[in-house]
Amino acid sequence: MLLCFAIGIPEVDAAVQRKPKKKAATAQRAQRTTSKGQGRTSKKAGASTRSKRAAASKSRGRARSRGREVPISSLSSIRERDLAPGVRYTMYRSNGSRPVVAHVVSMDRTLPGTAVRLIKGEDHGAGLERLGELYRRYESGTDNKLFALVNGNFWRAVRNTMIGPCVIDGEVVEMNRYKKWTSGFLDVRSQLTIDTFAITGSVAFAGRSYAVSTVNRREDDGVVVYNSYGGDRIPHVNAKEIEKAFYEAVKDSVFAERDSTELELTKEVLRGEVARAQREASTEYPMVKIRVRYLRLPSINTQIPCAILGIDSGTVAMPLRGAVISMPRSMFLSGAAPRIGDTLMLTYKTNVHSNVRFMNAVSGTPRLVRDGTAKHEAQLEGSTGKRFISHNLARTALGTDRSGNRIMIVAIQADDPGRGTSGATLQQTAKVMALLGCYQAMNLDGGGSTGMVVENDHVFFDGEDPLTRRVGLGIGVVQLSKILRTPR
Repeated sequence: MLLCFAIGIPEVDAAVQRKPKKKAATAQRAQRTTSKGQGRTSKKAGASTRSKRAAASKSRGRARSRGREVPISSLSSIRERDLAPGVRYTMYRSNGSRPVVAHVVSMDRTLPGTAVRLIKGEDHGAGLERLGELYRRYESGTDNKLFALVNGNFWRAVRNTMIGPCVIDGEVVEMNRYKKWTSGFLDVRSQLTIDTFAITGSVAFAGRSYAVSTVNRREDDGVVVYNSYGGDRIPHVNAKEIEKAFYEAVKDSVFAERDSTELELTKEVLRGEVARAQREASTEYPMVKIRVRYLRLPSINTQIPCAILGIDSGTVAMPLRGAVISMPRSMFLSGAAPRIGDTLMLTYKTNVHSNVRFMNAVSGTPRLVRDGTAKHEAQLEGSTGKRFISHNLARTALGTDRSGNRIMIVAIQADDPGRGTSGATLQQTAKVMALLGCYQAMNLDGGGSTGMVVENDHVFFDGEDPLTRRVGLGIGVVQLSKILRTPR
């Protein structure tokens, strides 16, 4: 339009110059008419430009709306079945821009015999097994019926020890807390309490009490308690076993691409772990070791009386249904020494809910749901990794409803382009747990470790299970073959 306007004026002027004077008035009227027409055309051009700009703005708005992520707000059941009275498996798909698939097993803990059990890899503090192997070994070694199993604690590569508190049937596998991580403790009736737990231990004999420094591994010259999860003899360090564990960890690192943790394994790491283990063994060897047998079932927040079976140094065998308390000899110089046949008192206490007798405990991070509010607490617990918090990853979670009677174990699958679904961020995982009815919930080890086995079938896969990562701990929903009366 501007081009026409620029050409139009010279053409009109030339026409006026060629007209005779007697027709000048007519030419002037024609020029005024042309000028008015051009003015109207200019106004129309402005209106048209404004209209196009408005249309373009609306188009951009629609594009932004299409690109805006739609949050998860509902879950639809895809598949479900009852595994037993009060135990149900359900496969859900969420709505949202990036739908997630969540496999859920819910359990009514109030039904007689229904319980949560923790299963340690290879029944050893540093043992790892694949979920399917854990499932089958538990099924073949007990009369209990195992319905479902998911992975539990995070664990340290190479040495494979649990991160954060871990308690199995009253025996402490790992005592010390990590950062401000969350833990889930289960009492004798499988009621789940989620909080920032810490465990402290003490050993008392001959009128004196000694604080426990660590369990199943030595980090300083304090008191260490070893139990069956520490091995069949103390100390026990085999460089070849550590090297084997290292190369197994390297194999497992193929799952790190979509993992929730950073994993870097080098020969330097291996040498460092071997050297550290050897230092621990050399420190442990001269310690005085008190071999004891439990006189009652161990648990948390109750005293465990133990009969002293023997006192020695060097390498000692782990007693059946007992423990080895390792102490520096200098501790006996200022007090009476223990004697064979005496009773020693072993006690583990929690910093919160210390009036509850706990039997099992699992640790993870972060808290996902607190008092019904879905909001992850990663930063509060010391986790700041962008990948861990914000990437869409496979996730594992544990939660309970407001009554505390229904427990849920949840496994969210990783990206599945064929299904059009993806893994979840921490906040999406929190939302899923809240939608499932969880009033309290926590995140567990995820990424390549995430999985769920239901009735001996890995629900992530059709047919035979492919190679999956080995894990240190499984959380199972079981039907007990015998319902024992336990002291309150």
